[in-house]
Amino acid sequence: MRTSWKIYCRDIKRLLRTPQIWIILIGIMITPALYSWVNVSAFWDPYENTDQIRVAVTNQDEGTNSDLTGEIDVGGELVDQLDEAGGLGWQFMNEQDAEDALRSGDVFATILIPPDFSSDFISIFEGEYSQPTIDYAVNEKLNAISPKITDQGASTLDSVISSTFNKQVSEAVATELRDSGTDLSNRIANAAGDSADSFTETADTVAGSRERLNNLQQRIEDYRPAVSQAQSTLDSVNGTIESSQDALRQVEDTTTSVQNLITEFTADASEAYVAGTTALAEGAASANASVNEATGQLQGALGRVDAATSGAERVAEQSDEAIADLRRVVDNPVLPSEITAPLRQALDDLADRNAQNQEVIGNLSQLQSDSAATLEQLENTAAALADATSNTRENSQQLRDSLNNDAPALTSAVNTLGSTAGRLAASLETQKTLLGETRGLLDGVDQQLVDAQGVVSSFQGDLSGIEDGLRTARTDVLAVANSVTDTPLLTTVEDLDPDEVSSFLASPATMESNAIFPVDSYGSGMSSLFTSLTLWIGAFMLMIIFRAEVEPKGIRNITVANAYLGRFLLLATFAIGQALIVSIGNLVIGVENINPLLYVGTTVFIGLCYLSIVYGLVSIFGHVGRVIAVVLAFIQIPGASGLYPIEMTPDFFRAIHPFLPFTYGIGAMRETVGGFYDTHYWGNLGALLFMAAVAFLMGTFLRRGLSNVNMLVNDELAKGKLIINEQVHLVGSRYRVTDILQALQDREGYQENMESRWSSLRGRFPLFMKIAVAVGTVLLLGLGIFAQIRPEEKALAFGLACLVTLITIGVIAFLEYIKQSLANDERLADLSEDELSEHLKQQSSQTNRLADDDTKEMPVQAEGEKS
Repeated sequence: MRTSWKIYCRDIKRLLRTPQIWIILIGIMITPALYSWVNVSAFWDPYENTDQIRVAVTNQDEGTNSDLTGEIDVGGELVDQLDEAGGLGWQFMNEQDAEDALRSGDVFATILIPPDFSSDFISIFEGEYSQPTIDYAVNEKLNAISPKITDQGASTLDSVISSTFNKQVSEAVATELRDSGTDLSNRIANAAGDSADSFTETADTVAGSRERLNNLQQRIEDYRPAVSQAQSTLDSVNGTIESSQDALRQVEDTTTSVQNLITEFTADASEAYVAGTTALAEGAASANASVNEATGQLQGALGRVDAATSGAERVAEQSDEAIADLRRVVDNPVLPSEITAPLRQALDDLADRNAQNQEVIGNLSQLQSDSAATLEQLENTAAALADATSNTRENSQQLRDSLNNDAPALTSAVNTLGSTAGRLAASLETQKTLLGETRGLLDGVDQQLVDAQGVVSSFQGDLSGIEDGLRTARTDVLAVANSVTDTPLLTTVEDLDPDEVSSFLASPATMESNAIFPVDSYGSGMSSLFTSLTLWIGAFMLMIIFRAEVEPKGIRNITVANAYLGRFLLLATFAIGQALIVSIGNLVIGVENINPLLYVGTTVFIGLCYLSIVYGLVSIFGHVGRVIAVVLAFIQIPGASGLYPIEMTPDFFRAIHPFLPFTYGIGAMRETVGGFYDTHYWGNLGALLFMAAVAFLMGTFLRRGLSNVNMLVNDELAKGKLIINEQVHLVGSRYRVTDILQALQDREGYQENMESRWSSLRGRFPLFMKIAVAVGTVLLLGLGIFAQIRPEEKALAFGLACLVTLITIGVIAFLEYIKQSLANDERLADLSEDELSEHLKQQSSQTNRLADDDTKEMPVQAEGEKS
């Protein structure tokens, strides 16, 4: 530490003894601060001058008229509000002038309100909605920020238009409501009276329906005995049909016997035929009597069925009428749905049962028709049987003479009689089946009548409740109407102020903005970025003006750490001066802060940290380190969220954000400007201190190992005789101990070993260099093409381009280092034994110490000269 302080004091004395350099030193400390002061002042509050951003407005709106809104001119109202509100520099001109001004750059943007703008607004009330549109054009060539400002101004037009339209519509509605308030009381009273009359009328209708339901129930009760009597009649008819079937079977048996007699006793046919004829006549008479009896009973049954059917039809018709009346009652809109719903269901059930009854009546009518046909057939059969018997009797006298000739005819007639009797028996069986079905239908009719009585009884009870509810509702409606007309509601409606209502609806809510950690000016908010850039630029300027290498002249036994710390103390003195000047100047300008001393102290701390990082880069890598410092400067502006939130930047910058010094330097300064939260301030300072400490340690320990690389770069710069370079002070000798010992022990063997190692590479270095440059160039061109094809990946392409550039430089530096090592080995082979011994002495006795001017390690000379 004492040696470092000696170095620092020596350098300060040198500066003090040279007054000519003081002006340069003062400029070094003040010039970086000018960057911050100029930018903070220029951007102190740029949004105060937005009225200088000219925007042309062309209003072609013709206005419109509607029953709801009356006369409306949204475009005119919009122009008036823009003229009063200000904000941007609104210029009102015609369409052609606006377009010319936009293209010439006299205005930044144009807004065109079309002729049908107001008409499109009220089209929604006419059922043909048309979206209102405004034509907005911006000249993006003029400035990168002005389009964003004009876009924001154009977006506010939407809220202005909405409020204007809402105000006009709500004002028209409020006026109409106020004008109608005086008639509202009479309308309520009239409506209440009409409703009460409707309730009364409906209740009377329900009462009449209940009376008709009572009559219907009585008629249903009267029709049930008729159905029972019809059932008994059908049972009697069924028995008669069975008796007729027995008689017809006897006819069939007699016919068979006659046929047998004709066949067996042809010889004795005369007497037997007479006897048979007599028996046939008796059988026919008996059959005819049975048929006549069945026909008479069937006619009686048909009469009773006809009476029952007619009665049932009347019941069904009356039921339909009653159901229709009840439906009209239930469909009255006055009745609440919770009452009408179960009634409608009951009516539907009653209608379904009545439809089933009508179907049964239809079946009875069909049965009656079928029975009438059967009766007619029986009567025809009885007539045919009587005719056959008469004919048989008339021919009995002639039979005796012509029996032998007419026997076949007689047999045929008997057969015909038997067939007729069989068909008649079959017909009676069919009628018997029909009678059974009719009996079942009548049973269903009786059950339907019973069910209908239950439904009617239930519906009567429901109608009674409906009637009571209607009369109660009438009373409630009258009471509600009286209470409404007596309240101050109508007075409030009549006293409505359309202007207040329209103003409220145009802007029903207001937003209260509360700034957390408020910063009143834009310049104060941006001062953290500008000040950080100032401190970084100041540190970079120090590394340009001052040498990174420390001369060991006048101070012996200087180690790398002594030299590094001693030069850092000198640079830190000027860095502190830069930080004090820029921070105090910011305070004079008016930059906000929580505490002036803390603000200044934070600026000084950040300046020292930036210096440590830049000094470490330059000390380790020399001119390459200066290039890295410049690259870091422009990468950190977007990567450290200095201008925009880091969330708005591409992925590449979000990825490197945590590793940039500006991230924590700007964060710490923002804490001192806007206010502290938790441990954010100390966290930022801690992270920045960690980066500075790492850079300081790397500068101390890596400088020795990379001194030959720096010497190589300076050798190449010296060959050009144009670029400023500085002497690189090595630790000990530039030659390795093993090489020195080998050269001392066996010079010829060392030369042969060197030749075998480098012979294959000696002439290929230019080729390798060209390949490295070509590959790097091709990769950079490919990344450029990729960025054009995929614009959204430009940030990634930029990061990869930086990486390719650094790798290419590293490869070139490595090749140059190998080439320089070859040159060193060749120089070592040419040294005398005394020179080799001297270099060996330097390596053994001055390990980790800088070679001083008494040694033979001289500054780097031009090409062709040895040190």
